[in-house]
Amino acid sequence: MGILLFIHILVTLFLIGIVLIQKNDGGSSLFASGGSSSSMFNARGTSNMLTKVTWFLASIFLIDCVLMAYLASSDIKKEETVVEKPVE
Repeated sequence: MGILLFIHILVTLFLIGIVLIQKNDGGSSLFASGGSSSSMFNARGTSNMLTKVTWFLASIFLIDCVLMAYLASSDIKKEETVVEKPVE
C-alpha cells in the first residue's frame, strides 16, 4: 500500500504541474509561447501533447485510486468487529 501511495502522490504532483502549464482561456500559457516551427513545440502541438499527458496521468490517478480503495476495503473486511469477538 505504501508504494501505491507514493505513486499516487507523485502522479498527483505531476498532474497539478501539467494542468498549470496548459493553455488557459486567454490563449497564453506558462511555457508554451510558440516560436518554434516544429509542430510538436508550436502552440497547437504543445497543447495536444499536454492534453495527452494529462489524460495519461489522469488515467493512472483514477486506476490508482480504485486500486487503493479496493485494497483498503479488503483490509477492513479482515479485521474483526466488536460483534464477532468472543465474549470473555
